[in-house]
Amino acid sequence: MPATHADKLNNIPVGSLVDLEILTPTSSKRVKTEMVGLLDEKFIILNFPTAKRLPGGNDYLRDGVTVVVRALIEGDDGQIIAFRQQIKSIASHPVRLIFINYPKQVQLFSLRSQTRIPTLLPAKLKLSDDKVLDGVIKDISLTGAMFDVKTDADLESIKDSQCTVVLGSNSKGFEGEVCSVKDHNAGLRCGIKLLASKEEMKAFMKEHFIDPAMIELDAD
Repeated sequence: MPATHADKLNNIPVGSLVDLEILTPTSSKRVKTEMVGLLDEKFIILNFPTAKRLPGGNDYLRDGVTVVVRALIEGDDGQIIAFRQQIKSIASHPVRLIFINYPKQVQLFSLRSQTRIPTLLPAKLKLSDDKVLDGVIKDISLTGAMFDVKTDADLESIKDSQCTVVLGSNSKGFEGEVCSVKDHNAGLRCGIKLLASKEEMKAFMKEHFIDPAMIELDAD
């Protein structure tokens, strides 16, 4: 099925973090969990989120619930795969797993193809171990940002970890994931995939006199 991009599901690394959006009739809830694997093009298997990540998970994740799965593809610089499907079953033994029906079609989005607007916004990067880095957002889009920090520390280990980006002076925080870490003469640049909604990002940009109309979101 080359036109559906479903073959790209094989490029989601086992054990990598995925973004799971749980859809309800009135709203949606997003949580991070891990990719366990694929089963004979019948099921996508994910870890059941921990209680810390999703308190009361049993109330949200049940058979038949519709979810949207988003993940970073291995080997494709900044490319995100996304699909919408129903949960087939929740396994309880020997560990809790989510079995999602295999999608017939997926969407691909390239973070690098998004128009990124140059900025010099002061920011803080809060890491999953509660460490905080002070730096500057060098560019931003509706789905990502480039965080620049002056440091000589080795931060390669933060790649693929969860983070919170606090942008500007109003302490507005956006959940995200560190997708890349690259050295430069004065420090490091971290590519961040932001998990905020388009509406949240547009509102933030308007507050900081950044025109969201300059940004186009085009699926591949």
